[in-house]
Amino acid sequence: MRTVLLLLLTASPSLAQDRNVSGGPLRADQSCYDVLRYGLRIAVDPAQKRIDGVLTMRARRVADGERIALDLDPALALSAVTVDGAAVAAERAGGRFTVPVAAATGSEFAVEVAYGGVPREARNPPWDGGFTWSQTKAGAAWIATSCQGEGADLWWPCKDHPSDKPDGFELWCTVPAGLVCASNGVQQGEPVRDAGAGTVTWHWRTDLPIANYNVALNIAPYVELADTFECVDGTKMPVRFFVLPESSKRAKACMPQFLDHIRAFEELLGPYPFRREKYGLAETPHLGMEHQTIIAYGNGFRDEQYDWLHNHELAHEWWGNLVTCRDWKDMWIHEGFGTYMQPLYRERRFGRKAYDDEVAKYRLMNRSPVAPREVRNSHEIYFTGGGGNDIYYKGSAVLHQLRWQMGDERFFAFLRRMCYPDAAAAKTTDGSAVRFVDTDEVVKLASEVAGEDLAWFFEVYVRQPALPRLTEQREGGVLRLAWQVAGELPFALAVPVRVGAEEVRVEMPGGKGEVQVGDRDVVVDPRRQLLVQRSGGRR
Repeated sequence: MRTVLLLLLTASPSLAQDRNVSGGPLRADQSCYDVLRYGLRIAVDPAQKRIDGVLTMRARRVADGERIALDLDPALALSAVTVDGAAVAAERAGGRFTVPVAAATGSEFAVEVAYGGVPREARNPPWDGGFTWSQTKAGAAWIATSCQGEGADLWWPCKDHPSDKPDGFELWCTVPAGLVCASNGVQQGEPVRDAGAGTVTWHWRTDLPIANYNVALNIAPYVELADTFECVDGTKMPVRFFVLPESSKRAKACMPQFLDHIRAFEELLGPYPFRREKYGLAETPHLGMEHQTIIAYGNGFRDEQYDWLHNHELAHEWWGNLVTCRDWKDMWIHEGFGTYMQPLYRERRFGRKAYDDEVAKYRLMNRSPVAPREVRNSHEIYFTGGGGNDIYYKGSAVLHQLRWQMGDERFFAFLRRMCYPDAAAAKTTDGSAVRFVDTDEVVKLASEVAGEDLAWFFEVYVRQPALPRLTEQREGGVLRLAWQVAGELPFALAVPVRVGAEEVRVEMPGGKGEVQVGDRDVVVDPRRQLLVQRSGGRR
């Protein structure tokens, strides 16, 4: 998702109540069908800040029911709905509408929805999403969509739940002549110009599974920087940067670094997941978002050595777009794992101190579980219970701690298998490696790779908010350590101790451990690497 800023922690309650949300408990009229594919024909009018579109959804009935539900923001009006070509009456309540579908279980059907209006304008993109209607310095239209928290129904009708990805998406976007629309997947042919109407239509298509919120419009008088990147499996992947003309020189200077981010992540995690289509980037008037194959980037191309924003959004091509939580309660799998790629990249390129410095920046809140067991919608996981910082920073810190517990060899094997469960999956380019996961599956795989049950580790660190305390007692040349955990949960995290000039690892079976220290100087956790409650309240 978008990179986290402290700004999100002070989101106005009134804004929160007014916004749409994504996900939450599935209703029967949502769970009764599986989306196969969407196609969207949309016209964007910057002068009126208006959109008009026709959405076609192909789906399969998976359970009995008389009606199915779709979502569309109340700001947009429905004008016609058909099911398998026959007009039907939609029943609408707020941001959701239902239509009758007579298809038998197991059969496919098609729904077409014509709609339009003035879409919700993003008030603080990408955290408070919608359409961003901006202008370049030269006064040209510069438009972007961002909608992860609210859902894609802010600008097109859909089944707005993270558990149902279409197998593909096709877009025809009509804009005023002189503007470029950059979107997901592969461009289909040359843009079609209508001289009489003064418009141009851009056609994009992805045949890989994609989350609704990752579908994006990026519209501006872009220039394109093109390249080819050879992935670790030998695939020659198209690289397409869509940037404002005034940014092209800086963007070109940053391109080698951005491609190096891909190289490092491939070495750590396996091949770039969507290499058969493209690695793309669009310069946007907001900070950023992980829109699949067309990263939204608004960080100014300022740093040719390490651009943290690009690094984070690119990481989501693996953590979020390849490996996707089926419910927002497990959003830390997107954000914590994605954030952790930043210190890992810095370690690979600049050394261990750069890694440690990155982790040391984290400020944790510890007010609510990183991974609650109960269903959450996008607003609840991101803004309630203390805010969204912890799904980023505490999630990343948990992985830093897991690395210490497992050791590097097993930990990096775990990361790679989280992305690609086996060698066969890593070779695929047809989208079959894209999958849903939850925290229980993270625990299961980590335990399998570690060769020990690590449920105790995750129970303390992600299922409840309080950090453990570590007590120490030195007596008779022996240092005794003990974990104190909320609810007396079992906890056996090993502890690093520097004894004299040597650092030793003290195992903590049953939450207790000891080491002979004699009269030597002793420092527990000398590099302050443990995720523990310290004096002052922060880890």
